[in-house]
Amino acid sequence: MADQVNYYQVLGVSRNASRDDIRSAYRRLAKEKHPDNSGGSADEFRLIQEANTVLSDADRRRQHDEALDLAYAADQLADLDFSSLEDELAAKRQEKESSGPSLGERLRNRFKRDDSDEEEEYREEPPRNRRRRDREEPRTRGRYELREGKWYEPHDFDPEPVTFRSGALSLLWSFVAFLVVGQIGLWAVGAAEPGFLSGIQIISPFMFVVFTLTGLVAAYFAFRAAGYWAVALVFLSALVVGTQTSQAAEGAGTELLLLQPAVIGIGLLLLVIYLGNRRDQNRR
Repeated sequence: MADQVNYYQVLGVSRNASRDDIRSAYRRLAKEKHPDNSGGSADEFRLIQEANTVLSDADRRRQHDEALDLAYAADQLADLDFSSLEDELAAKRQEKESSGPSLGERLRNRFKRDDSDEEEEYREEPPRNRRRRDREEPRTRGRYELREGKWYEPHDFDPEPVTFRSGALSLLWSFVAFLVVGQIGLWAVGAAEPGFLSGIQIISPFMFVVFTLTGLVAAYFAFRAAGYWAVALVFLSALVVGTQTSQAAEGAGTELLLLQPAVIGIGLLLLVIYLGNRRDQNRR
């Protein structure tokens, strides 16, 4: 604070002095230090007047207090010795380097090394072994393990939730499948002209089985792709195509049932899923 004049010290009052105290101190010092008096000084008298002018004005006094605080803080920082702090940090750094990596660093390095070793072993394996490992390792969704259902255990399938895309595809492909087998059925029973497929009538007695298998297979792949909602869309396709096919056969004077056997096929799949779930529950 050598460059900052402390007007409180000039007047000999404290920083919380009132305006009356400042006025009284100024009058007393002004008489003592007036240049006309013996022992007076023009410079000291001018400084006393300046101190009284600053401390008598509230705004200028507040600014003077802030300047004193800044000057005091600067002096405190200038007195700090940072060399000891730097020496302490350097000693701790050297001690850490000499003691080796910390426990956390050793664990991270260990896990990284293990992961890299496993990845390297995976790359060095023959492609056939890698495919076998991919099939055997369980899939996960979040923290849950997903079961890989075999084709003959549809209850172990874990289909994704139905979306607009998966639902539309299930409806489209099942509709096309029922439409194709329905047209084959019309040719087989003579409700439509088969053209060059004139010998197709020989499968007429087996159309019930064909329609049943079509419903079963369509429901199977739909359930595997998008679950029970997709199976419901397959039933909707069977309902639409089956109704139209039966009406076309009746118009030709014959009978052809597609909806009933397709529903039986869908029901067979649902029955297999139900029995599989019951079997797993009984095993637990």
